[in-house]
Amino acid sequence: MGEELNLISININGLNSAKKKILGKLCKEKTDIISLQEIHIQKSDEKYLEYPKLGKLFTSPADKKKKKGIAVYIREEIKTKLVFVDPNGRILMLEIWLPHKKVLFAFIYAPNEKQQEFYKNLHEKIVEFEQKNVLLVILM
Repeated sequence: MGEELNLISININGLNSAKKKILGKLCKEKTDIISLQEIHIQKSDEKYLEYPKLGKLFTSPADKKKKKGIAVYIREEIKTKLVFVDPNGRILMLEIWLPHKKVLFAFIYAPNEKQQEFYKNLHEKIVEFEQKNVLLVILM
């Protein structure tokens, strides 16, 4: 693996009956990282997101109303560590090791309301990790 990663980020507005079609198409993309926002799946239903062809699965599940939620697939060969999951289904942070550095990836499904407070809290959380290399993947 070189220094470059191929990343796809999509707001899917609910992963329902079209799941197999969406995930099947993503398999053909030959990408390293896939981030899906607004998956609308609770913790108890995470098993429906498992799709080994896409790689390791990490989730920040939706709340009780089945809104929000993030799923991230990372190619198996990429060393990855889950470091933070937001209980509201809006933030998922992973440390990903590249050949010459470790990068903190923050996958974010930002709210339309109370954004100033949200980004202040996000900044504080990122600073806690004391990482030099940070990549934000944000969808609103």
